[in-house]
Amino acid sequence: MTQSFNTESQRRSDGASSRKELPCVHCGLPTPCQADCDPRIVFCCSGCRQAYELIHGWGLDDYYAIRDQSTVAGSVQDLSAAGWESFDDELFLGASTPVAHDDGTMSTELSVTGLHCAACAWLIENVAARTDGWLLARVKLNHHTVRLVFNPQRIKLSQIARLIAKLGYGLAPLTSEPTDRFRSENRAMLMQIAIAGFCAANAMWIAVALYAGDASGVAPEHRIFLRIAGTVLGLASVLFPGRTFFISALASIRTRTPHMDLPVALGLAVGSTVGLYHAITDSGEIYFDSLAMLVFLLLIGRWIQFRRQHHAASAVDLLLRITPQHARLVSGEDDEGRLVLTSGLAAGQTIRVAAGESIPVDGILRRGHSTIDRSLLTGESVPVSVEVGEDVTAGTVNLSRPIEIEVTAIGKESRIGQVMQSVESAMQRRTPIVQLADRIGGVFVVVVTVLAVVAFAVWLPQGLDLATANATSLLIVACPCALALATPLAVAVTLGRAAKRKILIRDGDVFAKLGKPGVAWFDKTGTLTEGRPRAELIYGPEEILADAAAIESECRHPIANAIIREASLISQQTNPQQPSLVATDVEVLVGGVTGMVDGRRVTIGNQPLMDRQEIEISPPIYRAIDQCGVEGISPIIVAVDAVALAVIGVADRLKSDASAMITALQKQGWQVGILSGDHRDVVQNVARQLGIERDSALGDLSPEDKLAIVSDKKQHPVIMVGDGANDAASLAAADVGIAVRGGAEVSLQAACVFVASGTLRSIVELLHASRACNKLIGTAFAVSLAYNVFAVVLAIAGYISPLIAAILMPISSISVLSITLAWPTFRAVES
Repeated sequence: MTQSFNTESQRRSDGASSRKELPCVHCGLPTPCQADCDPRIVFCCSGCRQAYELIHGWGLDDYYAIRDQSTVAGSVQDLSAAGWESFDDELFLGASTPVAHDDGTMSTELSVTGLHCAACAWLIENVAARTDGWLLARVKLNHHTVRLVFNPQRIKLSQIARLIAKLGYGLAPLTSEPTDRFRSENRAMLMQIAIAGFCAANAMWIAVALYAGDASGVAPEHRIFLRIAGTVLGLASVLFPGRTFFISALASIRTRTPHMDLPVALGLAVGSTVGLYHAITDSGEIYFDSLAMLVFLLLIGRWIQFRRQHHAASAVDLLLRITPQHARLVSGEDDEGRLVLTSGLAAGQTIRVAAGESIPVDGILRRGHSTIDRSLLTGESVPVSVEVGEDVTAGTVNLSRPIEIEVTAIGKESRIGQVMQSVESAMQRRTPIVQLADRIGGVFVVVVTVLAVVAFAVWLPQGLDLATANATSLLIVACPCALALATPLAVAVTLGRAAKRKILIRDGDVFAKLGKPGVAWFDKTGTLTEGRPRAELIYGPEEILADAAAIESECRHPIANAIIREASLISQQTNPQQPSLVATDVEVLVGGVTGMVDGRRVTIGNQPLMDRQEIEISPPIYRAIDQCGVEGISPIIVAVDAVALAVIGVADRLKSDASAMITALQKQGWQVGILSGDHRDVVQNVARQLGIERDSALGDLSPEDKLAIVSDKKQHPVIMVGDGANDAASLAAADVGIAVRGGAEVSLQAACVFVASGTLRSIVELLHASRACNKLIGTAFAVSLAYNVFAVVLAIAGYISPLIAAILMPISSISVLSITLAWPTFRAVES
């Protein structure tokens, strides 16, 4: 509605430019009203008018004053098509199902769409206070969620959802699994930080009092009390929030695997033991102020690292959520169904999928018939028909009619779910370079522990306090967190950025393999070319095209489609009233197809097929074939009753970015070649257009020939770029297989990389990202190692206290994180 008003306003302004449009008093969008209207009652649509009347009816006029203070403008979100009654259904709400309390109230947490500023939160919370039965609303702007408390005897959750929608905001159930786990871990870490912060702050105040007492004097009983209080707070910090370091250290000792938490736990243990001894004997420093602050700072550093790592990996999670979260469950023919969470479905249940909707589950079609777009999984560009009893898969799209499906698999058990898992596993796989970093980190832990013992022994003659402080500082400041973090984080960040660009990578080791140039082989059809060939009659009577089209209509192939289109075009020009011919006994052969048309045997295919079928080929046909080779197009021969009568030329246009991509690879040092089953002359013509050497453009190859060439890895690395289905063997044999066609499922079974966008510039971006990722790993590793060496020297020399060490240790990890996240691993490549 807003768009239509904008269009109308623009039309009017063309004729009367002096007249000024007025903004909507609720949302601020343009309206068709001009300056002669009352500006206090101008609305862009009825939705804004209704929201305005509700707000003023409740006396919440301050909403507009608060909104105008915000720098972010928003717009009303579309309402969900779920139906308000769904919010009273537990199957629909899932993780947001209301929880009952002893006082008869219920509470729930829901996602909110349309939140932009503090005014939005203020409005929802104040409307709750003015609605009977709606007891509380607490909006979390950073998470875009709202916690609702209500009396189910006086108001339903569906009524609250409807009311919030009238204000211009939408409600939806919280999603589960990865997000819930992250929130749970994040909440636990924040709780630890809060306890550690409380202990550290109070322990530091007690330390200030003790230091002041040492300078100006303090009563002995007060001094003992303060030391005991400081010891209790310090021990509480070490034993409760700090126990995470001891748990990891004990696991490290049990498994005899050096862990980065081991030096930290040793430092805390040594400091706590000496401090406790001094507190009991009332001699020396108790250290617990420094230890409490140390735990607090270490946990903050770990929390920042946790948040950034989650952010780096979230791109893959968002990209792979391609199936609907909800499905319409039905129990009979006349049942309209109800929306439920897909994750709550079970095998054997029946769901209904409307035309145009994505199918959320794997299943069997039980009612109706339709056409399905399966391009995501199989790469098929042509929709396929499905009938009752046939299988359908999650992630595909129902195109034409409503259907009912019996559920067989959901989520991770579905075919698309298995594809997701194969991609996500790359984020967790320990690649060789990550394993090397782990081994170096393990050695470093042992070295640091030994050096700490040496430092303690060296400084012991100067006093136990000084020896303990310096050894503890060394153990803390030299924690190899950054060393162990640099490599896996660089790989994870690059994988996430690749996924955001629709480059799905199954193996994180791809970046190491693509770090230096080698040999790059490309399939021609559909990879370097568009894969949509055009047919043209080179030699023979035009009537022969009708016979060819009749045979090819029984095939599903790009060349067949091209011949059918050309025959249809000529038929419309010459004899549009002529009925189409019908082929029978159609048989697909290697290199072509044959069948019967009006009692005649029609054979269509390449020259090797004609030779095998002993088809008679006349000199004019040979000249036409040669002409196709000169022009760089593929010759298709049409024979009737064992005599070749016509030659059809099939040309496939180059992709717009093919030439720029080949040039970019050659500049990077890659040797580029073409492996194709197409005619040798056609392949040579394509190579000439792309600037590829003739010796590297090979045609007339079988899949076995391609496999043998790719397997000859005399120069590493060898990459193969092609179709995930047709080139599966050669893609799997290459060091790195890159599929640009064929669908995610079959492509990721054969290739390490699947370019979902199908654009060739993504390959150049991937190669650049691989070099950048390797350089990033080296830089981050060097920075981390240099920091640790420098910090160890300072600690041994006694220039760093335990408190300063606690500040410096997380800074090293945060520095590596910042370098990794700021590093431009991917950059846009212009064609």
